[in-house]
Amino acid sequence: MQKCIWMLLTAIALICGLCGCADDEPLQPTGAPQNTQADNSGASLAIQLGVPERFQAEYVSDTGISVLTVDAEVVIPDVSSVDIIEAVPRVFTDDELREFVAWHYNEVKWLDHNTRDEYNGRGFEIDNAYDSKLLGYTMYDFWITSDKEPYENGGDFYSIHLMYALDTKNGKVMWSPKLEYLRSRFSISTGQVLPLTDGKAEGCTITLTEAIAYADAEAHVLSLDYELTNYGQIPVFEAIQNPQYYIFRYTRHLNGIPVNDDNGGEAMSNDYDYSSGLGVITIIVRDDGVCFVEYCNPYDVGAVVEADCELLSFDEIMDIYSKIGLLSIQYLEREEGLEENTMHIYKIQFGYMTVRQPDNIDAYYYVPVWDFYGTRVLFGTAGYAHGKDYEPDLGNSCLTINAVDGTIIDRTLGY
Repeated sequence: MQKCIWMLLTAIALICGLCGCADDEPLQPTGAPQNTQADNSGASLAIQLGVPERFQAEYVSDTGISVLTVDAEVVIPDVSSVDIIEAVPRVFTDDELREFVAWHYNEVKWLDHNTRDEYNGRGFEIDNAYDSKLLGYTMYDFWITSDKEPYENGGDFYSIHLMYALDTKNGKVMWSPKLEYLRSRFSISTGQVLPLTDGKAEGCTITLTEAIAYADAEAHVLSLDYELTNYGQIPVFEAIQNPQYYIFRYTRHLNGIPVNDDNGGEAMSNDYDYSSGLGVITIIVRDDGVCFVEYCNPYDVGAVVEADCELLSFDEIMDIYSKIGLLSIQYLEREEGLEENTMHIYKIQFGYMTVRQPDNIDAYYYVPVWDFYGTRVLFGTAGYAHGKDYEPDLGNSCLTINAVDGTIIDRTLGY
């Protein structure tokens, strides 16, 4: 339910007049003494920033409709410093494409999706179905599939599909680069990451450890510095009644610091207005191995922009959160018929985000941030509300705060 930050800020005056702001003091963090950034040179970031093991608090609007509870594990990597690093959006190369195809080459007889001829080792080609003069961009496409025989005989359908688009005038990426691999009898969606059931995926007999081994091998064919960041199981989709397989999310790790996951953050902000999203590899695993891969938004790691940057203390971050967290959901009280509007934060995590730069919208930096991961309940007759019975979706960042200057980052827009 993330909304643009400008909407939140413009709503503050109305909210305070309509519902008031909570006066109660939040509960105190637990698990560690709250050190500030004193003379802790060389100590871990957790010590330097005064980071506790857990943080608990509750914020309630005057109407009682909007409730924000925080009972969160606080996750910070065991490092002593963090750099701001240039992130360079790019497209897939022909070499990357061929290396991935080689990894899966012996699984099936691969055919060109358009001509149905046997795959001959080609790379990307211009997709002439898109009129570049009319649209202002050129679409590049690669698509190979299996023939129909295995599927018609009860087997899987196989597909490897890569695509991206470049502006015809300046060569800028205009369509999120995406690689997709499928080995399945039905379509698979990566839209949700649900908690495991007693440590396993419902539709699998292999253990989590065995599934991770399959996923690790696949991810490292695509990028050696992407490591596991989030995992769970896929939901059952009503139309196809699929088994619940394992799902894994991999992001780049830089000097021991992960790029924080945000489920769905890989999508563009809107069609054709390219906003480079989260660089993430999503892998789905069943008992006999990997059955789906999606790799979105590859980046190159550029130069260090600022070494050992100064960070706000954890107390300063939570002071910012105490002022904006409740407001990020309370503005919905403007909708008549809203009966329940709650958010529960279960994890607060330090990591990187690729942030678009205000002075150059084509430039991105890996910037340290704090992400607040949570679940939502909306109930009532209001336009935003829905039923109470829903499955928790892991990995949704409900709020992102820049760890350097405390600004709120809208993950939909990338800044």
